[in-house]
Amino acid sequence: MEAAKERFAGANSLALTVEEFELNYPRLAEDVARYTAFIQSKNKKTKYVLAPRLALGCIEADERFHDLRDYLRHPENWCTRRNEFQEPLQVALRTSYERLAASGLYSPAIASEHGRNAISVFRWLGRNIKVYPELPRVLRLVDKNSKGPRKKTDVPAPFQGMPIDEIEALLGEQFIRDLRAFQAVVSGGRSRILGFRYLMSFIRTTPSEYSDKLLRALAGAAEHGCDATTIKIVIEACEDALVRSRAFAPATISGWMGDCGRFFEHLSDLPDRNYPHYSRRYKKFGYVPPESSTLGDLDFAETRGLAGVARLRASIDVVRNAAIDVVNGHASFFAAARPMREGRDFSDLPTERREACTAVATVVRAEIRSLRQTGMSQFSKNGVRTNAREVDLAMEALATPATWLVAGLGNLVPDVEKLEFQQIMTLISACIGATGQAVLAAKIVFCCETGWNRQPIDDIPAEVYQFRLTDEAGVASASFVSVFKYRAGHLVQTLLEHSELSGGRATDAVATWEEAEREKSWGTFDQRCMLSYTSPAYEALERVRPMVEALNAFTDDPDVKAKFFKSTSLAGGVSTFRRDIGHVFKSGILSTPGLTFRLVRKTYLQLMLRVVGSVESLHVHAGHSGTGVLLPYYLNSPDVKRELEQSTRFFQNAVQSLVAAEVGGTLRLMMSDEDHEWFYNLARISGIASAVGYGVSTPVAGPPGFEFAPSDENVRALLAIDMTLDVEEKTADPRRWALVGVPLRGFVAAILSKLRAASMARLIQRVGAELIADIEKGAVVLPPLNLSGVLR
Repeated sequence: MEAAKERFAGANSLALTVEEFELNYPRLAEDVARYTAFIQSKNKKTKYVLAPRLALGCIEADERFHDLRDYLRHPENWCTRRNEFQEPLQVALRTSYERLAASGLYSPAIASEHGRNAISVFRWLGRNIKVYPELPRVLRLVDKNSKGPRKKTDVPAPFQGMPIDEIEALLGEQFIRDLRAFQAVVSGGRSRILGFRYLMSFIRTTPSEYSDKLLRALAGAAEHGCDATTIKIVIEACEDALVRSRAFAPATISGWMGDCGRFFEHLSDLPDRNYPHYSRRYKKFGYVPPESSTLGDLDFAETRGLAGVARLRASIDVVRNAAIDVVNGHASFFAAARPMREGRDFSDLPTERREACTAVATVVRAEIRSLRQTGMSQFSKNGVRTNAREVDLAMEALATPATWLVAGLGNLVPDVEKLEFQQIMTLISACIGATGQAVLAAKIVFCCETGWNRQPIDDIPAEVYQFRLTDEAGVASASFVSVFKYRAGHLVQTLLEHSELSGGRATDAVATWEEAEREKSWGTFDQRCMLSYTSPAYEALERVRPMVEALNAFTDDPDVKAKFFKSTSLAGGVSTFRRDIGHVFKSGILSTPGLTFRLVRKTYLQLMLRVVGSVESLHVHAGHSGTGVLLPYYLNSPDVKRELEQSTRFFQNAVQSLVAAEVGGTLRLMMSDEDHEWFYNLARISGIASAVGYGVSTPVAGPPGFEFAPSDENVRALLAIDMTLDVEEKTADPRRWALVGVPLRGFVAAILSKLRAASMARLIQRVGAELIADIEKGAVVLPPLNLSGVLR
């Protein structure tokens, strides 16, 4: 296979030859050489010379670009007309990229790289040598697929942004000049006025006395009666209308209305204008985290018709099983290729199978020799080719899928009539060790079982098991391992000498492991876990371990050797493979659009919440130092929010239905010990234990009892809380009010109701009158409950 001598197969057929380039485009060849003179790397310099040759190959082959071809052959004769060729050159560069991508000789990533390199060369020529057309700062090879601000395209927007010409007709030329000036001075000017355009459409569709005042002020009326309060009312009304429509994401709406505040602030600072004063600080826009998406939001055939927790469990099972199948397939392929790696004699096999196995072995052994000597593939520029003629003949035979089937290596072969060069080399890599697909599939299984972030999974050290017990093994990321080994001290030698610990050694290892957990001097995002030998994660690690360990012989990079997960590829040799799931898998379950490690982790944590029962307990499994990130980012899905709100409402009803055993002396809330402990745990799960008097410490001998002595001081404090709730309800954060304010209100109402039933209404009335009088005098201040902040 002669084409395999090039780094990218087919380059000679699609690119203009070096001789033709220098003969027909002498000035361009000289200028490209000036560009590459700044590049130190020989390989990189070669790629930047190849890129314009590929583009010229397309220009020569397409009749549409023959005028551009004549211009580029002698650009110095056409320099006065160079801008006429700006658009044809842009079209030609995009066409060249599409030609490379459609040829089948290049992967999408390599075709894109050549396209971008050609753009870089011609952009530099246009800016520095004034005989070439200038290219824009941004030239996309593929049209940007922007989803826009719409949250749900099936939900109609209540109105569209008002066009600029309509705004000019309504508010006049002077205002439009001020609008365009604002657009010019702010970053992302066009997008910064989109919120104002929606505000104007809202004013037109929903007029009011406040919007009329604002329009008169913006039109430059001398007497408009508009002030900062009026502007704030209009912005809030528009925000409410957009939120109610559910056509846009809450974060998008907050951003638009915030931009309106900045624009009005800019207008009020302009000299010689009659715009009303306004400051963006008059209205606060808190960050609104998007709803947490999970694997349940993806469209798997196996989960259709399911909902809630059942859908989550089924979805993560589908992904895990698909990843395990990939790992098992690669492990079986690697084991079956062992005779080819070792160069065994196949003379005792039937003729057809002997020829097939010999073809695979020829390429595999040559690839191994190149990897040992250079760390790169034999078909790489830096690789070493041996037995070139035999390898090329073998590559021709391996292009037929039947050859692999006869050799007993058919389980990874694509269902095509003829294999491309890249596909053959992927199979050759799978014979030698772990490929990107095998490693990524094992990481997915591990994430499904542990819920780890991808970073700590990538950082698992080469000695994957820190110690083994009779039924489980300890696995951790690098930083935690260093802390564990430091605390283990002399015990490390014991861990290394014994493949499996039992008795006192096992107890010592587990105790040291727990001490390292409590020390928390390891990295914030590092993780650790004990893997059961029956866990799918353990199975995946064991299946992929021989493949990744086989690659240690082909790299001298200590950072790569120190990591457990590593893979080999045609372009990069042995490396710590870190590409995204969607870039690696092109078919099957794992190629589902939107499948990411973050989605798997969110699904795992939402399922784990049902197991541990509380957000406080969940943050340990998530590897977080607190619960501040979990609610807004991981547990913000509709199902979880509904369950938390149901828990809160149940808790409120339970408080209001409690029976007072004693009235007149101490008020005690009486329940059985079992109900009391359940009620206390429910208070902690809901996050409002301290708000209703239970405190936050974990009980040692059962949950603490609650006692209320109806003294003047206690009744005064109870009424102060009731009055504070009245005040803060108007400005409270809706989610914080639902989780804390409403149950606290029910608790206060229940106590006051029992006091009145015990003939203490006069006491409440007297103490309440005294409290109101003291507040009016300024002698006391109501206690702050901080219900307006975002719940953490």
